[in-house]
Amino acid sequence: MEFKKRLLIIIGVPLGICAFMAATIIFIGFDIGKRAENANEKRLIFISRLAIADSLTSLKGDSEKISGYYAVLENILPKRDRLVLFPRDINAIGNQNNLDINITLGQGAADSEKGFWQTNFKITGKGTFENFLKFIKTLESGQYLVGLESIDFGKEGDNFKTLLNGKVFSM
Repeated sequence: MEFKKRLLIIIGVPLGICAFMAATIIFIGFDIGKRAENANEKRLIFISRLAIADSLTSLKGDSEKISGYYAVLENILPKRDRLVLFPRDINAIGNQNNLDINITLGQGAADSEKGFWQTNFKITGKGTFENFLKFIKTLESGQYLVGLESIDFGKEGDNFKTLLNGKVFSM
């Protein structure tokens, strides 16, 4: 019996130690697997955030490039409040072209599809035909976005009498 006990101790202790070490290695292996998976998830999150930061940097650079154009884009269509100055500016254009101009603003309406405001206007005036052509070219290329709907000319002696109907657009 003594031999069996001794043999059991000689074989059992190392076998127990090996079993304990195998269990520890398996446990550590699972722990390392979880930690590796966690590290991989954090790496993917980091890569995603890095891509977002690069995109934001690119967008900031683009916004700095277009910042000079932003004011121009804002001023393409004036605010509705600025249309108060429209008759005064049209009269000034008429005076530059030696025309007797009278302008009246009509009702405005919102164009919900296009997102801007349209205000009707009517211009009556007297002057030479060439001066009216200069006036119309200046009106169309001026600071206001206008759309002429009708132009009616009538000769009155050496001068022409005209009636212009149109719309001025604003935000």
